[in-house]
Parts: sequence; C-alpha cells; structure tokens
Amino acid sequence: MAAVAVVLSGVMALGACASTSTTPEAAEASSSEDTQALGAQTSGRAVVVIQGGGSPHPYTTPWAQCEGERPTFLQSLADSGLPVFTAPGYTNTDPSTSGETGCPPQPPLEVQWNTSGYPTQTGQALLGFLGYLNETYGYETFDLVGYSYGGIVARAAVAALKTTEPASSAPGFSYAQAAVEAGVTIPSVVTMNSPHLGSPSYDVADDPAAFYAPVAAAWGQQFADDSLGLVPFSRDGDAGAIQVLRTSAHAEPDPDSWDARQVGALDGVALTLMAGDLCGLTCGDTPAGGGGEDLLRTDGTVPVYSQLMLSCGQACPTPPGSVDLPPGLVPEGNVVRQTFPTVHSTYTAEQLGLPSELSVSADPAAIDFLVGSVQAQWQQAGVPLMSASAQP
Repeated sequence: MAAVAVVLSGVMALGACASTSTTPEAAEASSSEDTQALGAQTSGRAVVVIQGGGSPHPYTTPWAQCEGERPTFLQSLADSGLPVFTAPGYTNTDPSTSGETGCPPQPPLEVQWNTSGYPTQTGQALLGFLGYLNETYGYETFDLVGYSYGGIVARAAVAALKTTEPASSAPGFSYAQAAVEAGVTIPSVVTMNSPHLGSPSYDVADDPAAFYAPVAAAWGQQFADDSLGLVPFSRDGDAGAIQVLRTSAHAEPDPDSWDARQVGALDGVALTLMAGDLCGLTCGDTPAGGGGEDLLRTDGTVPVYSQLMLSCGQACPTPPGSVDLPPGLVPEGNVVRQTFPTVHSTYTAEQLGLPSELSVSADPAAIDFLVGSVQAQWQQAGVPLMSASAQP
C-alpha cells in the first residue's frame, strides 16, 4: 500500500503543479524502504514454516494469505504476534498454489522447494527462500518450524547455510548465496512429527509387495493398512524424498549416507523435537505420552524413536531391525523432546476414523507447546513481537 500511495500522490501533484512528480525509480525505492522496515520491527527476526512433503504449499506472509482456512497450528503461530511466512513448495505436477485461490504473488521458482525432492536440494531452495525474505523485508534471523518432511528440510537448510559458498567466491548469483553474504542465521528449529530416521510406512509406500506383510507383523495391521495410502506419494511423485524416508537409509552405518553428511550441522542450533505417540499396534491401545520408551509407539505413520531422533536399540522391530545414529548428528546438549497423544496428520486421523483434533496440527496441547517454544526463543533473545498494525 505504501508504494501505491507514493505513486498516487505524485500523480495528483503532477496535475496540480507540473514541477512536482515522483519517478517510478523513486516509488520503487520508497517501497523497498517500507518493506525493509518491516523486518526492523522485530529486530530482523521472523518465523518460517515448512509444511509436509508430497503436496503443494503456497507462499504466505504475515500480511497476505490465500482464501480459506489455514492449518490450526499455522494460524495459532500467526495469532501469537510472530511474523510467520510459509515456505512455498511445489510437486512434480502441481505449482505451489494448486487448489488455492486468492494467494499472494509467489516468489521465484528458485526459492520454492520440491516437496518430493531429496533433502540436499530442498534445503538449498529453502535457504534461498530465506535469502529472498532478507532481500525483500530485511529479515536476517529465522526460526524454522518444520511439519513432517518439512522438519527434515529445515535441518537441510541449516546444513546448506553452513556449506553454501558466498557469491564472491563462487560464480553466478543465487538467493542462497545472498543469504550467506547477508549473514542470515537460524538459531532454532522445531520439528513436528518428522520422520528423521525414516519409517516402515515408507517402506510399504516404496515396495508394498515386499514390505506390507513384515510391517503388518511387526507394527500391526492398522499401521500397515494406513501405510498403503502413501503409495501414490512414492509412485506418482517419483519422490526423491523416499530415499531418506525408507528405514534402510538409516539401518546401517554408511559414511556416504545423508545422515552421515549431517553430523555437526545442528551444532549451535536450539532443536525441539515434537512427536505423536497415540498408536501402538492399534491407535489408542495403551496410554500415550511415554516419551518413546515403547519402540512400537507411533503417530500412525512414523515411529516415535524416528520423530525424536533416538536410537531404536537391539530390540528394534523389523523393519528396520536396527537404526544407526551417527555420533554428532543430534546436538544433545541443546535438544528438547516432547511427545503428545496425537497422530501424524488430519489425513491419518481420517483414515483411522479418528477426530481431526487428534492430529498434531490441530491438537491444542501440541500447538500451545509449539507456540510457547518459539516465543521462548524470542523472549530469551529480547526480540519484540510484531505490531498488529504492521503492513507492507
């Protein structure tokens, strides 16, 4: 709105007095200054939400959203006074705004992530998105909230920030390089029900003929049946993500694995791992909230040990049978782990015939914890929340 006001005032003045005008260049400069000032209102700090894999997700801002309701956890973050942006994601067949109406203009494809892509590439795209927000609004510090596969992508962005060469030492230009040169930082990451160490459900999705029976025997018929719903994610999307979501990607030590390459990436980052544990052999069969001691506890899609980045131990059900957790992958001195009696998603709840409120994205206790975790980081750093009147 500020840029429009400047241009209109120039037009009106031009009609009244030929000696007064506002050039397009001046209007653009004024607009840039206005948007850059938005970042300064919260000391250059913002929250970026990375949603789940396999589906398109539109870019939204604290001031512009698509029509219709947002996920409950996302709306709650925005209502708490945090400047929340959603990272735009596309699939192999659909743009970020597929199925949405009234969305704000989407940023360049370079800074959108392929929601079925391999973490290395998706993390680089997310880092570029942070560079885009820095260039556009002046934000320099970002707290990342990743739901499901988005939690893995958030970790990948932290790694990309530490390994991307600045433009001055590498040919060409990218928003990811701009983020590095601008001194962008990521002090905290919160993940919600993320399959950090894979899941037997994705084994079924990748090869149901080979894995349905053993997964049903080890994890329960309900879990195996629900896993069949992920088959299109693997097949129709030709998902590179499946390479890190299968349990075999984490079962044995491998110096070339994605896990091994992430050792040390999260050092210095406050990591909060949220997990759902409503399900055992069937959902709700035993009291939940046990913190992952029962290896069969899941959120209907992902085992608790994977969500909390814990070793599965010698008694680990097969698959995976074993889980290799490389030393240094998890910064143990700076980690908070919390479980909730929730399932993985509203889709999982629907498939299991459960209320949608049992999804981690809609559960009041989980959402309160999420909002409180992010706000605590801001309070500790002395960062003010966003003014209700803030507009670009």
